[in-house]
Amino acid sequence: MKKVYSKLPYRKGVACIVFQKQRFLLVQKPEWPNHYWKFPQGGMNDGESELDTARRELIEEIGTDKFKIYGLSTYTNQYDWDEQSIKLAGFRWRGQIQKFVVVEFLGTEEDIKIDKKELKNYKWVELEELQNHVDHKFPLFTGYWKTIRKILEEYKKIFE
Repeated sequence: MKKVYSKLPYRKGVACIVFQKQRFLLVQKPEWPNHYWKFPQGGMNDGESELDTARRELIEEIGTDKFKIYGLSTYTNQYDWDEQSIKLAGFRWRGQIQKFVVVEFLGTEEDIKIDKKELKNYKWVELEELQNHVDHKFPLFTGYWKTIRKILEEYKKIFE
């Protein structure tokens, strides 16, 4: 990262670990390669709490409010963006500090209506498949799987 970018702040964001029974909802941004997936997520607005951000992002991205929030994880993931991502963000941030909210999806497949401007696809994966979908060597994924593993352990009783 260029020295000039190191003076920029980190964007505060929230990722929602959405589960139903023993499967997890992953989403894909339009600009990502077809094998890149993450949990629904987004940046926090000024004055917005992590849980408010989670609710807003889920409604915006998956088009439903049929979910139950279990809580905010104690784990965070902080990472730097590449120069292109910094430019796309208008040189306002150098990367992101991401908090994680654990959410149970209470609806059915018909309730999910993704915003095609925000996402190109979504899918459900089993726990055993999760790492293969979210662990990549790309700046936006730095530390992601390591943090997810900790959260899965932290909330393991509800995922069983």
